[in-house]
Amino acid sequence: MSAVELRLEFEDLLYYEAWLLDHDRLEEWLALCAEQVRYWAPVRANVPRGAEDWARPHMLAHFDEDKGSLALRVQRIRTGVAHADEPPARVRHLVTNVRVLDGDDEAATVTSNFIVFKNRRGREECLFVGCREDRWRRIDGAWKLEERLIILDHDVTENITVLF
Repeated sequence: MSAVELRLEFEDLLYYEAWLLDHDRLEEWLALCAEQVRYWAPVRANVPRGAEDWARPHMLAHFDEDKGSLALRVQRIRTGVAHADEPPARVRHLVTNVRVLDGDDEAATVTSNFIVFKNRRGREECLFVGCREDRWRRIDGAWKLEERLIILDHDVTENITVLF
């Protein structure tokens, strides 16, 4: 598969993933995650450009989840008693600047930028902007997310209840 074909395949996959999240198809989104997925968003420090170190394994994080905790989050939303998700918010994911940094037919590192808009109860609006670095692996013929590093461009965030 050529580099262009691989990038187009991941663009389609990431757009599909955004569509699932926008249409509240959380169980289908969860199925895109590998069993050993790490899904995390470290708290950013205000340091000189290029000095952030994402390799540190125990950084303070807004969230640092695995497949089990993501499944619990989805189950909690489905109970109807999750205050932050009742009534359900309107959410829109925009994904852009998709690049395959390293990859082949079996594994790939993919980056993308995102904007996530959330409107709740007609008056509460949140906008999240940032980038993601994903590791994907083909498992049983399908791409599965092994790690998603979510880098928010905000110094301060409130109540992060959306999935990126």
